[in-house]
Amino acid sequence: MPPTRILIAAALMLAAGAAIAEIRLVPQDSGVKVRLRGISAVSSDVAWASGREGTVLRTVDGGKHWQAMKVPGANELDFRDVEGFDADTAVVLSIGPGEASRVYRTEDGGKSWTLSLQNKDPRAFFDCMAFDRDKGWMMGDPVDGRFQVYATQDAGRNWKLLSTGPKAEEGEAAFAASGTCIAIVQDALMIGTGGSHARLHVSRDGGSTWNASDSGMSRRKPEAGVFSLAATPFGAFAVGGDYKAEQAPGNAVEWRLRNKRDPLITIIAPSGYRSGAACLEATPLACIAVGPSGADAWNTVAWKPVSEVGYDAVDLAGNVGWASGDAGRIARVEIGD
Repeated sequence: MPPTRILIAAALMLAAGAAIAEIRLVPQDSGVKVRLRGISAVSSDVAWASGREGTVLRTVDGGKHWQAMKVPGANELDFRDVEGFDADTAVVLSIGPGEASRVYRTEDGGKSWTLSLQNKDPRAFFDCMAFDRDKGWMMGDPVDGRFQVYATQDAGRNWKLLSTGPKAEEGEAAFAASGTCIAIVQDALMIGTGGSHARLHVSRDGGSTWNASDSGMSRRKPEAGVFSLAATPFGAFAVGGDYKAEQAPGNAVEWRLRNKRDPLITIIAPSGYRSGAACLEATPLACIAVGPSGADAWNTVAWKPVSEVGYDAVDLAGNVGWASGDAGRIARVEIGD
């Protein structure tokens, strides 16, 4: 990829007759070569990224410089999710069977890390996290017929396993592809799944009770389903597809909150399998979905391809964000007129 700034413009018709917005993906130098599947945009200046070999990155100057760090004792771990709170505080989640599934926390910009949660059950497998300030939830694959859901009230310092995780169908699982298989959507907590059943599980009471809906994405294959959830002012977008068929048309569903009902509106699919998505949580609405084969933008009618360069994860903080992917790839995402 050339070092010069690459402008990728997407015509987003935000409403009939409204101004056209552009989405720009500006490549940056992460300084690492590992795959980065976790990204968290805190502000236009601050962001965190995470990936293989216990790698965590941080920028405090809008991505002009990325600081790479290693979490002690985690060299063989794959950090699939990172949630940044500010320039000093972040939580990272690693995946894997048994004790490989962990959560670490830093409060000093990555100079030191505390292990706040480690899985002890060989049947369990952590997937993703979502936070609303101090309150947070982490979910993992089913054990004894229920998805595991942990909750924290102190920004990830301490975690409690809930006994009320959503019930799973045989062969149903979640995907730790970008740390976005769980999301906080207005007053609701949402989990996206795949495998034998691609469903959306919704809780309106912090995880005590759940309602499940068919996402309409299911191909009833272990490698297909809902991979990412992105909150919007109206509900959420769920995107996914089949990760073994990256070029095949992906799937996207719009989920809207309306009179305490959770209708599903199937929309035109993105260009291929998409593992991560992010939307402006304001109107007019703009969204971006990314995957190994490229990126697409939502224009209120359809997904429009905006890049053939692949990314795994994407996150926004207002009109600015970042996308991350294989071989240390990072790009700054900018949305504007």
